[in-house]
Amino acid sequence: MPDWKTTYAHFLDTAKTAYTANEQRGDLLVQGELALAKVTVDVASNDITNIEREEELTLYFQMKQLLNILRAIYNDQFDMQPEKEDALVAAVLYFVSPFDAIPDDAPLGLFDDAQVIDFVHEQLASDIDRFHHEM
Repeated sequence: MPDWKTTYAHFLDTAKTAYTANEQRGDLLVQGELALAKVTVDVASNDITNIEREEELTLYFQMKQLLNILRAIYNDQFDMQPEKEDALVAAVLYFVSPFDAIPDDAPLGLFDDAQVIDFVHEQLASDIDRFHHEM
């Protein structure tokens, strides 16, 4: 089984080559919101521990920020450097894909997604701050 960094690199290559058109990014936004809704259901569930809930809440809020930025880029309301946009799109692709380092339906299936989202969230910290000040 590949690690999340190797799998993320695959999604980054996909973002650079297959998700350059605005229409594709619009479709990705819809997929991202649907995947985020599943996390919301998990967080509300009584079947997870408080520690799992806290981790999923962190994932939820970080992913929501990334989706908001992607939406603003899609609507020509925000600009980022192309390599940072690619990282953003790759993170969303990773999050929506059920087939990544740990399949999402497996126990701890969102663990690798959370690592990728946190990694990209840190890479884009200055852009996230700028987004919140400009929007």
